[in-house]
Amino acid sequence: DIYRDEPGLADLDFDSQCSRLFSSAFSTSDAYSQGLAALGCRTWEIICNADAAQGRWASDRGLSPTGIIHDQRRAIVAAQVEEFRPDVVYVFEWCPLGDRFIGELRDRVRLVAGEIASPLPKDRTFRGYDLVISSWPPIVGYFREEGIDAEHVRLGFDRRILDLDRLPPRETRFDVTFVGGFAESHPDRIPWLEQLLGEVDIDVFCYGIERTREDSPIRKHFRGQAWGLEMYRVLQQSKITLNRHARIDVRGTVNSEWCNNMRMYEATGVGTCLLTEWRPHLAELFEPDREVATYRDTVECAAKIRYYLDHPEERESVACAGQRRTLRDHLYTDRMAELRDHFERRLGLKRTFRSRSIVPTTLK
Repeated sequence: DIYRDEPGLADLDFDSQCSRLFSSAFSTSDAYSQGLAALGCRTWEIICNADAAQGRWASDRGLSPTGIIHDQRRAIVAAQVEEFRPDVVYVFEWCPLGDRFIGELRDRVRLVAGEIASPLPKDRTFRGYDLVISSWPPIVGYFREEGIDAEHVRLGFDRRILDLDRLPPRETRFDVTFVGGFAESHPDRIPWLEQLLGEVDIDVFCYGIERTREDSPIRKHFRGQAWGLEMYRVLQQSKITLNRHARIDVRGTVNSEWCNNMRMYEATGVGTCLLTEWRPHLAELFEPDREVATYRDTVECAAKIRYYLDHPEERESVACAGQRRTLRDHLYTDRMAELRDHFERRLGLKRTFRSRSIVPTTLK
């Protein structure tokens, strides 16, 4: 979408293209590489499927990869790893590099780590990794049972989002929003939202609208998709925003005890009252009904929406407490310190790691 809206972007040099893509604040943006750099690591973040930028990098070095697009992407990433010579390659899954290529990287660098917190593709083994990171504890447990080294690192919020040149001063435009999507890992979101819309008005920003039926009330409340900075603006301009967790199948088992998605941190980070699905481990992240509002079923969700719309002081109290908690405990800068510690232990470089390098390889 960015390249479509900015026709001249693909003609710019590699660094300018990447800078523009990261400035969109899509997903984690470059929070990992910047957070690690602040800790003294030399970093380079690659968006391996940003084909215009990657192609420009390759052509500047006289490289002309051939084959299908995935082979071309792998060839360019291999050349970038060879040029940068990192100690660690960190891959965000799902990624088009594949198990075989990941395994080949282990011959070139000291540590290959991957991060995944979504349903595990059936055709992947992940055995090319030295270390798997996940914000979803059941995935960590699964990999450990499979004999693959794994650690739990939570998701977080990028403090840079609050810079005034990125988000304007807060003013509310929406009473209640749902910002998210409908995918296979969200089997109950559509009926949940349809039932809610029979009780309260909600502005819906989502992907996957084609999964809803033609006469679904969701379509009447659909306001398009919201990504990156636009998503943060929608959240910031909402009195209340809703959250419902995915049902992640980990090789045949669905665990619904944990809270784990980016929306919890994105919404609270910009100071919005988050109404989220209650789960047993929620209190490890936020204090229920003080730092985030909670619901256990659709009826309670509708009732909480009405209550907090009618009680603005209590709503703002929850929003402010949630933001304080996120800015205190849930920043990516803090998560990167955890991540570096995991690398240090495996590299045995407790005292010298500050001079080392990492390439986060990103599928955005």
